[in-house]
Parts: sequence; C-alpha cells; structure tokens
Amino acid sequence: MNILLVKQASLVCDGIFGLLKRHFPNSKLSLCSQYDCQEFLAYSEQANLIIVDIKMTKEVLKVIKYLKNEGKKVIAWVEDLRDDKLPEVFKLNLNGYIYYEVDEETFIKAIRQICAGGLFIHEPLSNRLLDIYTKSQSEQNEPPLELLSEREWEVLKLLSKGYSNVKIANELFLSDKTVKNYVSSILYKLDVPDRTNAVLHALRKRWVSL
Repeated sequence: MNILLVKQASLVCDGIFGLLKRHFPNSKLSLCSQYDCQEFLAYSEQANLIIVDIKMTKEVLKVIKYLKNEGKKVIAWVEDLRDDKLPEVFKLNLNGYIYYEVDEETFIKAIRQICAGGLFIHEPLSNRLLDIYTKSQSEQNEPPLELLSEREWEVLKLLSKGYSNVKIANELFLSDKTVKNYVSSILYKLDVPDRTNAVLHALRKRWVSL
C-alpha cells in the first residue's frame, strides 16, 4: 500500500507522518505539504490511499473528486466541524472521515480497515454528519430488503432514532441478548465497525430517516 498525506507542514503533520512510518514500515509513504498541482499529481499517481486535509486548498473538492475518479481510496482529515466544505465533502462518500483529535490506536485501526476495503467515520464527526444528512435528505429510498432480515430492519430503524439496546428490547419485546445479536449481525452485513456507522450508512443510502 502506497500512502500519500496531503497536509500543510506543521507539528501535527509531522506527527501523522511519523505514525504512518512506525505502523506501515513496508509501505511507500509520501508527503505533499505545499499544494502545487504538478507536485500533487506526481505524488498521487503512485498512491493507493490518500489522506487529504480538507483545508489544504480552496480546490479541495476538485482534488478529492479527481482522486475518486482515479479509483483512489480517500480519507478526509477534518480539523474544524464548522468548515463550510464539510457537507460537500461528506456527500462525496469517501472511504474515511477522521477528526484531528483521533488517538493513535483509532487512527491506525481506521487506516487498516480502509485498506481492507471497509469504511470509517470517526465518532466525533457523527453528530455533525447526521445533522448534515437530516437537513439535506428528507426522502427515503426503498431499502434492499434482502440485505437484512425483517427484524434486523426494525432494529436498524430504532438505532437511527437513538434507541439503546434495552429500549429496543422493550419496543420489540425481545431480550437484551437477542437485540445485541441482531446489532452484531447488522454491523457484519453492512460491513461497518459500530452502530453509529451503521446508522450513517443507512442514512447515506436513505434507507432510514431520523
């Protein structure tokens, strides 16, 4: 895996690059710290996974769209939850979204998960992203009923309303253990790491509403 970090030079940038070096010693790592179109294109051509700070350049949306069209795995690095570009960046359905306060273990887990073909949305971004989707999408699509069982769809809809396992159990007249098993099955079938990402995935597809 060849990894490119696109971020302005800073102590944070140095820290991220250092982590990547330690945990991915067999990967080719590159850093594009001052955005220049030709330099960026040269670096990105060789990279499979690209981490892009969304404040790196005013043209970041064009940059990310270009990378997606080239079939690259892209992670958006976010430092400001109020960044006015965030709604558009989230709509691009990237492979990952990471908030700058991420700890080392979560960061590396996210990279590995994305490299393996999964998706990752850092939990601190979840409320902001849920708010974006609540405002931007009101219509639901017909969900692929064959993907989950009828009961799993019921559980997922209640998860989207913020119900705990206990509350879901009471609502559906099930045991806590049974609900936990349904949630685990939903996460497996949707290929997501946790219930927050399951809800975000379903909202993105417009299978559920809040």
